[in-house]
Amino acid sequence: MRILRRLGGLALVLAVAGCGEDREPTLAPSEPEPTEFNFGGHRVVALIAGSAHHTRTVGTVTAPTLFVFSGWRQANGNTHGFYHYNFQAAGFSVQGPITCISIAGNQAWVGGTVARIDSPDPEDQSLVGADMWWRSIDLGFGTRDSTTGLGFAFPGGTITAESWCRDQPVALVMREVEKAAFIVKGR
Repeated sequence: MRILRRLGGLALVLAVAGCGEDREPTLAPSEPEPTEFNFGGHRVVALIAGSAHHTRTVGTVTAPTLFVFSGWRQANGNTHGFYHYNFQAAGFSVQGPITCISIAGNQAWVGGTVARIDSPDPEDQSLVGADMWWRSIDLGFGTRDSTTGLGFAFPGGTITAESWCRDQPVALVMREVEKAAFIVKGR
């Protein structure tokens, strides 16, 4: 039960952080992207990478939340990559593989599964195997205004990592981050 309260708190913090932002990110001007490119000797159609942090407060603890990810989708559909989300103010971190990537313009919808939870609360281990997803927006090199949104699958929920990538919903609250570097390339 503590894990649902903790995740509910995470969702509430993300929702509150997005309040007052009425702008919807715009897509980058359309430039012809190559349909395939070489990455590490693989034919790749989508490439993402990013790192970001922002300060969060939970109770009386204020600490940075760190997020890093890297992944690619090959022309044959195979997807590879990893993510790590360290929510220091709440005292836990989550990491796992990336299982899907879809791209529209400068936005990426990314999904994965939770492979590991580092937390002092043993109930948090119930998230291992759950789907996780997020959307990131690449606003250009040198831009301080980068945004990302993050979500978890809850038991009985209708969103999965695969449906997130396939449907590309814009409903997830996007949070401006203090420092970020995002790369979204492909189709």
